[in-house]
Amino acid sequence: MASHRVLLITAVAMALAVGALLPATAFPNNHLVGDMSFWNLGVNYDDWARANNPIPAGDTLEFMYTAGDHTVVQVDENAYNNCDVNNNIGFWDSGDDILQLGEPGNYFFICGTGNHCSQGMKLAVVAT
Repeated sequence: MASHRVLLITAVAMALAVGALLPATAFPNNHLVGDMSFWNLGVNYDDWARANNPIPAGDTLEFMYTAGDHTVVQVDENAYNNCDVNNNIGFWDSGDDILQLGEPGNYFFICGTGNHCSQGMKLAVVAT
């Protein structure tokens, strides 16, 4: 009986040791852009990015806004700096756009409505 107990304790200890060595299963997190101010004029997205960067690759960004008032346009860094929506990487206008940061790297988003980008509706994030 004592040998069964020792065997059981050894098996449990080994299972715990192996479990501790396995990587934790990571579930993607959703990041609400602008927090409760959402994707709107008058929000400091540089501050939001500083507070939230870097964001793990695989996580999502959620852009919430009133459809028709704004858009989300994914662009490259040059277009981001110049608020240029031509030759964009992606365009969304649903009012609740959830975009996955699939690979590590830099991601750039602007609002393509009017002069909203030049008024600060632009976001740069780093996925790691």
